[in-house]
Amino acid sequence: MIRRILASVGLPMGLGIVILQVFSTLKEKQLWDVPLWIPFITTFLLFGSSVLGVSYGSLSTSWDPEKKGSLVGFQEAKQNWDEMWKEEDAKNSPT
Repeated sequence: MIRRILASVGLPMGLGIVILQVFSTLKEKQLWDVPLWIPFITTFLLFGSSVLGVSYGSLSTSWDPEKKGSLVGFQEAKQNWDEMWKEEDAKNSPT
């Protein structure tokens, strides 16, 4: 789970930092006067996806210690999402 969280958080965050540095270098060397909205939008999207990576990293791992999960974890994420809401619905049912 930790590896998946680190990857799903670290990759977008690292890419966001690299893109900010590229925009800064382009502006300092006067190769392109980057409009302010471009770095804002790109970092907003990349850092925002990094925040979502914490949730995805947790949900996309196999919660069964005996079962090895898949590489990307789409199947595990769907299964864990359903399991998480099933437990919540059971707590809130009026029986």
